[in-house]
Amino acid sequence: MTDIIDLRETSPNHWQAKYQGNYGVYTIRITISEGKTTGFSCSCPSDRYPCKHIAMIESAIAERIAKNTKAGKKNAVNAEELLKILSREELYEFIARLIRYNPELTNAVILEFSHKIETPHQNKYSLVLRRALETMDLDGDDCYEEDWLTIDVLDQWFEKAHDYLERRNYREAVLIAQACIEEFAYWRKNSGGDMNDWVHEEYQTAPFEILKSAAASKKINIRELFDYCMEELPKEKYAETFMYDEFNDLLLELSQEDTGIIDAEAFITLQDAQLEALPDKSSYAAQKILQRKIDYYRSRHKHKKAWNIIEENIRIPAFRKTLAEKKIGEHDYGAAKKLIHDFLNEAAGTKQHPSEWDDLLLTIARKEDDTAALRDLSRLCIDDRFRADYFALYKSSFTAGEWADAMEDLIAHYQKNGRGFNTSVANVLTAVKSAERLLAYIEKHLSVDRLNKYYTVFANAFPAKTLALFRKAVDKYAADNVGRSSYEYIAGILRKMADIPDGGAVVAGMIDEYRILYKKRRAMMEVLGRV
Repeated sequence: MTDIIDLRETSPNHWQAKYQGNYGVYTIRITISEGKTTGFSCSCPSDRYPCKHIAMIESAIAERIAKNTKAGKKNAVNAEELLKILSREELYEFIARLIRYNPELTNAVILEFSHKIETPHQNKYSLVLRRALETMDLDGDDCYEEDWLTIDVLDQWFEKAHDYLERRNYREAVLIAQACIEEFAYWRKNSGGDMNDWVHEEYQTAPFEILKSAAASKKINIRELFDYCMEELPKEKYAETFMYDEFNDLLLELSQEDTGIIDAEAFITLQDAQLEALPDKSSYAAQKILQRKIDYYRSRHKHKKAWNIIEENIRIPAFRKTLAEKKIGEHDYGAAKKLIHDFLNEAAGTKQHPSEWDDLLLTIARKEDDTAALRDLSRLCIDDRFRADYFALYKSSFTAGEWADAMEDLIAHYQKNGRGFNTSVANVLTAVKSAERLLAYIEKHLSVDRLNKYYTVFANAFPAKTLALFRKAVDKYAADNVGRSSYEYIAGILRKMADIPDGGAVVAGMIDEYRILYKKRRAMMEVLGRV
């Protein structure tokens, strides 16, 4: 626990810790309810879920709570009993005095009791959030220690809103979400600077998920929420933010049900106005607007209108592709190929990647049983780099007698730029299960990483040779690399070696040798002791 820099309860049941890890300082947040962890996050780069730091901080929290409980029992005066004999005035004055100087206590009081405030003409949470964001101290140094900057006060209000959703108090959840949207956008616009680029986009999208959940309950005024979005969306503070699209997506969701509660055509009018304002009608921004219109018409079973939009806007690649797929489904391969080739001709010389269009052409070639087209297209797709799916199609276009020469031609093509190791060559040999030839290729370009990637192809057929290569590669790696992560990597390789026939004896001998050679590497000795 010595690596825990800071551990505190930021509000009831919400804990935050700072932990010194291998890659900087991590921020860990844990929410505990009735003795159980109900939410957690960690800024470390681990792919494990949950990462090891969550369990560490849970243990530290349990230890902290146990110590506080034990200390409370030892006190001559019990604080809870003392509270019972205080007058209302004494208790009020005491808390009022504390919250002037304790922002965490202030936030805890507000989180717990702000629902009791009644403000008929203003969202009661807005001023609270604005003050909290204005007084927030974001540490710019965190930008270099973590992937994203986090905003504790918003995290806590999101949690409060979700708590209201679970208790079916949708009105309070909606008010919190709306205040978070408005005040974060206001803070973001006025704070300026590069810090905005480090704040996670979740703070712009999460409140809209709360609004969508509330709307799905059918327990709120949908018309009121629709009008709110229509009124907020044009405000300048939402320009060039994720919130702009989130408002539009929420309006689409509210408009999709033909209930007559709202003027859904207002949504289409809004989209048309946004499209008209765009200088480039084939841009990605235009695609998003048109896609919302398409989704709107499809939700109302007006499929012809939806297809009209697609057909009228095939200058947008995604819509052209959708139309080509439709033509393939209708067996109109000529029309589909024309749509695809027209696009490829227009895109020639640009940076647009043609692979998805080649996929469509391959689909057509297979349906038309066009071997020549299948061979040319699949070869085109694997000329730059090996891909197993395209390789299988390419191989299938040759007879058994033709394939040997075709494979050598492909390998020579991959090796044309030099005599060094080429991953595509190794992948071809793997795909055709040429164990002996792959083994010789890896030996020629030996490294522990390459051996680790490909050894399963030839280990069973050539166990002794595989183990000898592993020993040579791992010996070199151990000599050249230090640090716990390197030792853990070596241990992982040794475990894999032990699974190869006669590998256990080889691994035991290597460990004995390393204990002599590297006896001063304490971390290495510890890691090897677990192999």
